[in-house]
Amino acid sequence: MNAIRILVVFLAPTMVGLLQEKSAVGDFTKSPTEQIIVEIERPFEVRAVKGVVRAKSELPDDPLPNVLFEIQGPGNDKKIRRTTTDKSGRFSLSHIPQGTYRFKATLDGFQSVMGTIVISRHANRHDEIRIEMPFGV
Repeated sequence: MNAIRILVVFLAPTMVGLLQEKSAVGDFTKSPTEQIIVEIERPFEVRAVKGVVRAKSELPDDPLPNVLFEIQGPGNDKKIRRTTTDKSGRFSLSHIPQGTYRFKATLDGFQSVMGTIVISRHANRHDEIRIEMPFGV
């Protein structure tokens, strides 16, 4: 009986760790080369889901085309909406209700970027989402 209790104690923390790792990525698409995910701690507060993705480099303007940009939400809603960036690194998703969403930007050869977006009519009209993706996986 004591052997069974010890086994449960050792397995429980391992299972919790696996669940936390899975929930960090959620149901977002995973790049075939993805190994590193950069987490942006400060949420973007915007009126609409639109913005630009650039390569994190020394060049002042290095847009990234074909980045998969996904949001999930609002709140605990599992619905995912997707788009890809254009040749200027710009993206937009229309008709997204107010609320808090998780996002992920993914592109082969780059570290994925995740964070939070708060859509609010009180946000500055000109604010947009700006993401810098580090090179390398």
